[in-house]
Amino acid sequence: MEQITALLEKYNSFKGDILRKIEKTSETSYILTIAIQDDDGEDLNNVMIDFTNVENSKILVDSALPYMDMMSGLTLIKENGLYGFAVGRGSAMLHVNNAPLFIVSKDIKILAD
Repeated sequence: MEQITALLEKYNSFKGDILRKIEKTSETSYILTIAIQDDDGEDLNNVMIDFTNVENSKILVDSALPYMDMMSGLTLIKENGLYGFAVGRGSAMLHVNNAPLFIVSKDIKILAD
């Protein structure tokens, strides 16, 4: 969880950045790509997060991802042994499960940042 907290702090919870794609790699795995952008909207860097042993999710098609409101950033939390990812700021799994896009998994790994 320390690595996730450091990532959220480094990129200010990804406020104003862009979700590029969510790739389903197996029945219970997704790789999420987030584009870090400068003030002019140019991509500076990509962050990839691998969610494995996914227990629940609500995924949108990639063409809808650039239209997600990222001004509040992203939530990445750990609660009761599960990791929760969602668009918007929240501090509990309740927020995650009610978000327009979310992933709940047993394992998470930062692939690139």
